[in-house]
Amino acid sequence: MLKEIPALLKAHRYSRVSLPVQKANYAAKLYLKIGFEIVGENEEEYIMVYYL
Repeated sequence: MLKEIPALLKAHRYSRVSLPVQKANYAAKLYLKIGFEIVGENEEEYIMVYYL
């Protein structure tokens, strides 16, 4: 699913997808591993972007 959604968004001409994730959430490491980048943060969460 994490690979299919970006492909679908790219096919619909999106250039990036972003999401907030709690710093304590294990998923943050997973998102980094698949290519998301941290573009901002506050005390509790990261703002992450995946460039398509």
